[in-house]
Amino acid sequence: MTNSWPIVFTEADTAGLTGPHNDPLVVELEFGGSMVTKILIDTGSSINVIFKDELIQMRSIYGRPSSMYNLSPDSTVTQFVPVYVGGMMHCINFTIIDKLIVYNVIRGTPWLHKMKAVASTYHQCVKFPTSRGIFTLRGDSLVARTCFIIERQQRSARTFTISDPAEQRMVVFARTQNQSSK
Repeated sequence: MTNSWPIVFTEADTAGLTGPHNDPLVVELEFGGSMVTKILIDTGSSINVIFKDELIQMRSIYGRPSSMYNLSPDSTVTQFVPVYVGGMMHCINFTIIDKLIVYNVIRGTPWLHKMKAVASTYHQCVKFPTSRGIFTLRGDSLVARTCFIIERQQRSARTFTISDPAEQRMVVFARTQNQSSK
């Protein structure tokens, strides 16, 4: 049973942050005995998502469903995964998706609600009650910015291949969104 300490954010929570910023909240947590980085806290997501490649890389004591290895890019499977944070372990239901994305895990509102957590992107942290008081899970702004830059590059880069049959050569053009809008 957790005590009912109030969850409060103050300017002291922004110490060490470079600002102003528009960084997403990205954290690191222990999943089933493995440290997992690039975890996006998404208060707009109604599910918790873990990506197949990350789950395969985890070295853990729980079994993996055999169906996970045969996922097609358009299918999903759910699995409970033990997550350790703030001295507590919770088994969280995750939807496993076989897609490439910058983040390894997306933590949505089901996890936030189960933890009775409050996330603040401005303060770059998540706070939730424990038996010893309020625990603060800090975001990593450098990782968040790196993920943002990589995702933006992936979205804006377009590659086109044009074959010139008269000269029997291939020409490859890389085009960004800025170039395509001219």
